[in-house]
Order: sequence, then C-alpha cells, then structure tokens
Amino acid sequence: MRMSPEEKKELDDWVEKEYPISMKRLEFSNPFHEKGKLLILFGIILYIIYVFSEVNFLLPSSILFLVAGIIMEVIALIKYYRSLSNEN
Repeated sequence: MRMSPEEKKELDDWVEKEYPISMKRLEFSNPFHEKGKLLILFGIILYIIYVFSEVNFLLPSSILFLVAGIIMEVIALIKYYRSLSNEN
C-alpha cells in the first residue's frame, strides 16, 4: 500500500507529537520493569543452581523470586496502562 506525500507528512507529524508522550509513559513504569526483570532472572538462576546441587531451600526461594518478579511486571503494566488513560 502506497502512501501519498500528504499522508506521509501527516503520519510523520503525528509520530513527532506522540513519541515524547510514549517515552514518558515508558519511563514511568520502567523502575518496576527493571526490578521485575532482575527478580525473574535471580529466580531462574536459583532454580538452575537447585537442579545441579539439590539444595532443598533453593526451590521455594526460586519460586518466590519468580512470583515476585511476575508481580513487579504486572505492576509495571498497570502503571503503563493507567498512564495511557491519564492523557494530559
């Protein structure tokens, strides 16, 4: 599908206007996203260590870190979607 020059200019103008707003939304939820990623990664590492070492307390610990990471990611998504509805 080809775009006419007018449509292309209109799209470029819209992107220029909306891009900074989108970046603000992402920055708002970013701290929760970063913490969530780290918790999930730590849970995976603990599980791998559990598989190779059979240390019993590592399995519940890895599950707790994975669940905590998922909760942090859900919080990040909720903050992001709430920022979508709070257009300023």
